[in-house]
Amino acid sequence: MKRTIARMAIIGVVSCWIFSGCNMPPEPPKTAEGQTVRVLTVRADDPAEVAGAAAMEAARIDYRFRLQVLQAYYKGVGNIDKLTWAKREIKNLDRAQTFQWSGLPEIVPPKGESLEDANEHLLVEYAIGSRRTFKGTIDELVELYDRKGEQLKARLVRNVKARLDPVRTYMYFLGAEIPGPELRPKDLIPAADALYGKAMKLYSEGKPLPLVTDYPKQRKALMLLLKLVRQYPRSDKIALSAYFIAEIYKEYFDENVRAVHWYERAWQWDGDIAQPARFQAATIYDLRMHDVDNAIRCYKLSAQHDPPRLANRGTSLRRIRELTEQMQRP
Repeated sequence: MKRTIARMAIIGVVSCWIFSGCNMPPEPPKTAEGQTVRVLTVRADDPAEVAGAAAMEAARIDYRFRLQVLQAYYKGVGNIDKLTWAKREIKNLDRAQTFQWSGLPEIVPPKGESLEDANEHLLVEYAIGSRRTFKGTIDELVELYDRKGEQLKARLVRNVKARLDPVRTYMYFLGAEIPGPELRPKDLIPAADALYGKAMKLYSEGKPLPLVTDYPKQRKALMLLLKLVRQYPRSDKIALSAYFIAEIYKEYFDENVRAVHWYERAWQWDGDIAQPARFQAATIYDLRMHDVDNAIRCYKLSAQHDPPRLANRGTSLRRIRELTEQMQRP
């Protein structure tokens, strides 16, 4: 029985890599004997280590608590998209740390919080602030372990931050993540072009075969494109960057809400963009989000403005007709 289970696990891992790639966080470091560390013991006679580890654990607990409050708020108000984000960020945090601390003083979680008359902006601010604090305590503890020559401990703590997937952390207000529609791709900026070239190389390498995805490369490409838009908002590559940001969110990370808004920025920033941004947004609204009004709106825009691309115009006109008929049925 044990052999059968082990064989099935191996087949599952191999199949994951062969057929689709694995969207998994980085593996934790192992001991010199090749063992996975499940418990990280803090030396009681080292006040600096105790203080640093306690600060990191307290920050983690507070971060998780703030996300739970946010999750409860979005569940209460019925915001399914943001509820999904909060759940994903909690899962992201929970799988980041692969060990438990030993030798720390008791850390009491925060008490429950009333959501009556809660202010969403404040709840989001608390969650983002606690995330920032948690990452800061990680950096401080890694620095302490590096100074002390505690290489394995430093690697274990550093791995926690590496396993925090930036795709699964959110600002919860899209206006805080995505620049406004007023940007225009005007300037030739060599530094931006270099970022774009590197990102597109990773994007291409991240899909070497139809059934294979290299998620780390797609994630790196995404981060470079986001960096380009934020650092060089006048670059002539911002609209294309927005389009491929949306593509990565859609194709590899199931971030539909983010994707449709980045597609929209792509055509708002460049109305003549040589990519079918409007059609791609329409298909997400149509087939994934089942938002008929926005699907029809984007299909109409695609039929009018998108560059010719296979059967996109015909599909747009057909779906406009079908969705309109669907809306008119009693």
